[in-house]
Amino acid sequence: MTPEQSARLIELVGEAIQREDAAAVERSFNDFQRGMAALRADFDPRRLQEAPGGGAND
Repeated sequence: MTPEQSARLIELVGEAIQREDAAAVERSFNDFQRGMAALRADFDPRRLQEAPGGGAND
């Protein structure tokens, strides 16, 4: 393999790794958003107020 071919191969591999990294970050962020949406859907502030010692600021 010539130095030019080697450099091009390294460049292509680097680009592929960057695309995979970006896709992994996007998947992780989407998972986080879904998790937060589920937490918000399950959250009931009345439970905090009904707990002994009771206020949300306790």
